[in-house]
Amino acid sequence: MDSLENMEKFFKYDIEIKKIINKVVPKEEYKYNKETIMEYSDCLFQALNDIEYYIENILNNFNFLDTDKKYFNNLIKIYKDELIKNGYDFSKLKQFYRVCFADMSKELVNKVGCNCFGDGSFGVPLKEAKSLNEVLHIVHQTIINDENNFRNLQVLAQKKNIEGNNITLYGTLNEISSQIFAAFPEDLKTDYVYIMSLNNDKVIMMVRDVGHALSIEIEKENDKYYVRYYIPKICNVDMVNDLKGVNKVTKNSIYAVGVFETTKERLPLEISSFVLKVPTDIDMYKKGGVLYKEESIQK
Repeated sequence: MDSLENMEKFFKYDIEIKKIINKVVPKEEYKYNKETIMEYSDCLFQALNDIEYYIENILNNFNFLDTDKKYFNNLIKIYKDELIKNGYDFSKLKQFYRVCFADMSKELVNKVGCNCFGDGSFGVPLKEAKSLNEVLHIVHQTIINDENNFRNLQVLAQKKNIEGNNITLYGTLNEISSQIFAAFPEDLKTDYVYIMSLNNDKVIMMVRDVGHALSIEIEKENDKYYVRYYIPKICNVDMVNDLKGVNKVTKNSIYAVGVFETTKERLPLEISSFVLKVPTDIDMYKKGGVLYKEESIQK
């Protein structure tokens, strides 16, 4: 199976897993008769089987360690055994859903944010995940932040920036990705820029040397386009907090995330404008930068 097909399948499976987790949310009306409780228990078991199929395929199609695969297989077995032990006690099934399907700890999110970024520093093994939601989060962030997953795809177009580094469009051609590639500023001083083009107007980007390795995920929902981004290094707190859709950061924050909504017509220029505003190492010495006080003291 080629790399493009793997990427397309990953995003398809990613959506399916999220749908399953949402579909089996416990509803209070289930608890009023034994038949609906039994049906809900069966639904949970089927959900485990379906998610097991999707995650195992993803782990096998990408560069995950055997220890990750072994841990996930064991985790699913534990879940199934626990589900059987819960019988038809609705309160236990409700707790089972929260712990095994839905939970997402702040500690896990922070660990992934601090360790999954675009130079291959993937320091969060699956054994850190205690729920299926956490498993999916680690898997998702690992895949979209691995630059090898870009370079393994077919090159569709390429140009150079002012530094002489490549801005490359990979994948399968679509109108949106072509427009983003054409509009991407060549006068921005960056290392390599990767733009991954997939079906259904899905676009993944990585911009090296901007916020260390800025990653952007663009997806279409109905007639709107949602731009989700991750900045692994905060060079300048003030500049990051001025970004569109950002979750506000402080001087103690290590990374930043955000999301904003736009239209098809505005998307290419919005992406270019956004990338130009993300702080780089040179902005660390400006007001709001992480080295601003130190430089002032030296003077």
